[in-house]
Amino acid sequence: MEQLDIISRITIILNTSIMIKFWLIAVVTFVVSTFILSKLTLKSNRENAGERIWRFGNGRSVYWRVLTLCSFGITAVIMLTMHWIGIPIV
Repeated sequence: MEQLDIISRITIILNTSIMIKFWLIAVVTFVVSTFILSKLTLKSNRENAGERIWRFGNGRSVYWRVLTLCSFGITAVIMLTMHWIGIPIV
């Protein structure tokens, strides 16, 4: 009975470490893609929207919502590609 308890504890620890690895890769990918996209598009979007709309309107919030959705999509594509190629993330 005690041996079964030890095996279940080891299984839980291994599963937890696998999920930590998955989420760490996902969060780092999301942050890096958000940073790169914001560096590439922030100035041009701000100029196209105009300073007044950017400051007082909803230009900023719409920009960051769209940027977050794009970063999420990029993260999902990268994670699925890594899984498809066979890189062990889970």
